[in-house]
Amino acid sequence: MKEPKIDRSEQRLRELGYKQELKRELTSFTNFSVSFSIVSILTGLTSLYGTALNSGGPAVIIWGWVFVSAMSMCVAASMAEICSSYPTSGGLYFWSSKLAGDKGPFYAWVTGWWNLLGQFGCTAGIDFGLAILLCSVISLGNGWEYERWHVVLIYFMIVIIHGLINTFMVRLIALMNTISVWVHIGGVVIILVTLLVKTKNKASASFVFTQFINNTGWTSSVYVSSPEFLVLV
Repeated sequence: MKEPKIDRSEQRLRELGYKQELKRELTSFTNFSVSFSIVSILTGLTSLYGTALNSGGPAVIIWGWVFVSAMSMCVAASMAEICSSYPTSGGLYFWSSKLAGDKGPFYAWVTGWWNLLGQFGCTAGIDFGLAILLCSVISLGNGWEYERWHVVLIYFMIVIIHGLINTFMVRLIALMNTISVWVHIGGVVIILVTLLVKTKNKASASFVFTQFINNTGWTSSVYVSSPEFLVLV
């Protein structure tokens, strides 16, 4: 009896001493859509644009974007190379165990825990921000003033719902992230077209590419521009 045909990824896992257990329910595009949604151009840029304009202005935004994008691509390329060599669901901690030699177990332990704590902090921050936003939206126009316990209660509800969806509804997550990609692309296009069509007095090229603005009160240009680079990251 012939053994069932296996793909290259599963073969690579066998070479690493692993048997594939995780169900692959996401396509290449839905995997991309997860990362694209996490980057979230609409919320990432628009919410901090005011900070960037006051801490360096258009010149730092434009050239900072180019510089940060180039550096980010270097990091992404190096991590992609490692990921293609060790395609395990464990990800970072497994890579650390293989690349750190004799100290692999220690670095895998440290990497795994730091990554877990980072995920806790990131998820908690995003969900808490969503809870505050929902409370603000609910209170619009009706005179209701929410208190801290309202925010905390809604926050716990959001965390539980997100936990259940991620545990039992992977295909729903794939669908939501796919929709998110097109919403982000469509939103960016709409904003750009609207600004180009409706803006009567457009800024000159010299203003966009060379104008430095410092409304922070600090005198050091490098120090003033630092927060903007963090915004771009």
